[in-house]
Amino acid sequence: MAATDANAWQPNWATHPGEHLAEYLDERALSQAEFARLAGMTPKLVSTIVAGTNPVTPETAVKLQRVLGLKADIWLSLQAAWDLHEVRRREGERAAHARDWLRRFPLAELRKLGRLPNTKDESALLGCVLDLLGIGTPDAYHARLSALAVHHRKGRRGGTSPEHELCWLMLGEERARGMNLPDYDEQRFLDACVEIRGLTVEDPAVFEPRMLDLCREAGVALVFQKPISKTCLFGSARWLNGGRPIIQMSLRMKSNDHFWWTFFHEAAHVVLHRGRNFADDQNGTDDGVETEADAWAERALVGDASLDAFAATCPRSKAEIGAFAHRVGIHPGIVVGMLQHRGVVPFSHMNDLKVRFEWADAVAV
Repeated sequence: MAATDANAWQPNWATHPGEHLAEYLDERALSQAEFARLAGMTPKLVSTIVAGTNPVTPETAVKLQRVLGLKADIWLSLQAAWDLHEVRRREGERAAHARDWLRRFPLAELRKLGRLPNTKDESALLGCVLDLLGIGTPDAYHARLSALAVHHRKGRRGGTSPEHELCWLMLGEERARGMNLPDYDEQRFLDACVEIRGLTVEDPAVFEPRMLDLCREAGVALVFQKPISKTCLFGSARWLNGGRPIIQMSLRMKSNDHFWWTFFHEAAHVVLHRGRNFADDQNGTDDGVETEADAWAERALVGDASLDAFAATCPRSKAEIGAFAHRVGIHPGIVVGMLQHRGVVPFSHMNDLKVRFEWADAVAV
């Protein structure tokens, strides 16, 4: 995960430049009225600056420099520090009101991922969550949710949280935006999918870096983002700024059939449904678009060979499945998974043909 400044030290104090102005006037034994005459300012303006109710503007800063000698940019820096301090103070007040909203997010998991500072300061936590979501205030949360417009296929089992799902998606989006990618090239991505298909027989140590490179070269951001709680998503495909595709995979997939089907299903959305956004779950309901993606993924995996024709033979032996897998050039575990999904092979049978993955943290984050 890219480093962030979430843990950078920030002072929680500042002084209004009016306090410094008052000190200068005391040192020089100048009254506010006398100083106002020398600086060409109204006594009221000087009084309100000293009281901290009026800011030091660039024009005022130049006058202060000419009369008192302290450079204008220092006065403006003092004003900027004060303004930022006041914004954070007001955010702290809002954080207390936003406490219930903030607790809907996976704060502990975001800390573990290094995306939140290890602090109980609600103002700091609120600021970091708003940064992650790319919004200015909690009131803009629903605008962010609707602007992302990810199409969810909800699971039939297990509780989900839209706040947790959004955090997972935005973690992936942050990493995708940090990639230096060329423009999306559809033909190059199609060619990449052909080569990636051949990697299904390899171990993760071989296929993982190669598929990342192939997608990157085609202008597709492939992100393996460790899953977080209350999210039932295995993968998502969406478009950043209308023209940058991102495939994000949660690595919940512990068997090779599930992993590869997820990738090719999301790749189908990139190829078939440009400009649309999707987030897929294993047990979702179909809406037509998902059927299109499933069909494309099947064609991409089995090529010209007909899975329908093979499934019609009701294969019952590992040898039959192995021979078909060899003929089409994919791992037999993927064929087992596809036949199980069709109901041709019971879910309890032939699972030993699948490969179980143990994803390292270095891959997941």
